Amino acid sequence: MAMRIRSPYRAAATHSEEFAQDPHSVCFRHPAIPYAQGNLLIILDGNDNAQGYLHHETARIACAIIAGNQWDGYLATSPTAAAIDVPPHGLLTGEEYYFIVPHPTETPIESLGQSLSLAALCGTKLTSRPASHPRENTNSQSNAPQPGPYHYPVVPHFGEWIFPNGKLPGTWSTIVKRRSPGVASTSDTTRSRDQCCRMTEAVEETDVAHIVPLAEEAWFTRNYMIRYGNKHSSLRPGINDDANTMLLRADLHRSFDKRRFTFLPKKQGAIVTHVLESESLRDIYHNVEFNTTYIAPEYLLARFAWTLLPLLKDFLRRGERRLLLIQGQPEWKSPAECSDLADPPSKARSASPTKKSRSPSKRSWAEMEDGQDYASQDSGDETISDDAMDEPQYHCAKRARRGRSPTPRQATAAQSPPSRRPPTPPESGGEFVPSPKSVASTIGHHRAVVA
Repeated sequence: MAMRIRSPYRAAATHSEEFAQDPHSVCFRHPAIPYAQGNLLIILDGNDNAQGYLHHETARIACAIIAGNQWDGYLATSPTAAAIDVPPHGLLTGEEYYFIVPHPTETPIESLGQSLSLAALCGTKLTSRPASHPRENTNSQSNAPQPGPYHYPVVPHFGEWIFPNGKLPGTWSTIVKRRSPGVASTSDTTRSRDQCCRMTEAVEETDVAHIVPLAEEAWFTRNYMIRYGNKHSSLRPGINDDANTMLLRADLHRSFDKRRFTFLPKKQGAIVTHVLESESLRDIYHNVEFNTTYIAPEYLLARFAWTLLPLLKDFLRRGERRLLLIQGQPEWKSPAECSDLADPPSKARSASPTKKSRSPSKRSWAEMEDGQDYASQDSGDETISDDAMDEPQYHCAKRARRGRSPTPRQATAAQSPPSRRPPTPPESGGEFVPSPKSVASTIGHHRAVVA
């Protein structure tokens, strides 16, 4: 019987005919900021039909997150116009909208969307109305109707966003959540539960992906997000809870952590994949229903905010004073301060509890992405920070614990002072790697000082 040579595989099936080749770029502006001062908040692509239109409720919730969870806000065609006559799951046909928030004197304080209990824990105080200017006298005519659109403050980045505990927007509150049957929340539990990629059903080359990224563990703890985790877990693993993890194919995991797509509701109770960037991903996965079984919808909302808020960078870099939400309080920030907030200090990648951190030169490019937890696996090693491993004292202490004697070269180096010659920069422009001789000299010097 002869061997049969098979034909090459065809490209994956797409739905490109359902999307516009040149979708609308829909602009969303702040109604109280003059056009000349840069009132453009964000731009979203209209990828929800063949005409290049955008899902209404997706855009409204995105703007509400930027405004500090102002779920009662609405879209209008001008700063003083009424709300547009489009149903929540309808499509936006225009290319420019204003997100308008009612004056706080017209609505209760709950419209801020901030948790009073969380604000108390953080030592902040919520007021019924943020001041529109630092010099404003809030005691006089505080209850009088306010002329013009309300100048609401804007959340500058994800670290300053306060999760709306107990106050999810309507489309998100209808998502049915099922608890995981697992006893403990570990990567093995997630693998045995999901068994395959949730987007493609691929079995091989899958990763355990975090919905709220590992790099945001401080935010996760500060907002007490563990309350939405797996209640059956006796270990209470925090951000590693299996309600915050899922299996994704490795390449999709990388795109997920590059903020190219997220998951959100576009029908009553149904979650779909929403692609923000990448035409190839859009043609295959955009608006495809996503299986959220055993995943907390609160974590998906947080992921939406984490994906969305970096789009504010241009608004913050415009060179204008901005009214921002800092620790739940409105504050005016100078152009320089706004520019700094547009690029908050990068967080080191948070290792899993049992994973040894690797030096930057040994990490893959995928692991170096901002907020990425790609390919984190349990190795059973002790956790040691990168900074600690770079210190010569760490190497000396490690050798002492093992009871090893210094090599003849190290003993010779310990009797002479370390070389003062400056290190030679790398020719390729990459990271400087010291020679074994300079490392041994440094170790010997520190051993001599300790002795």
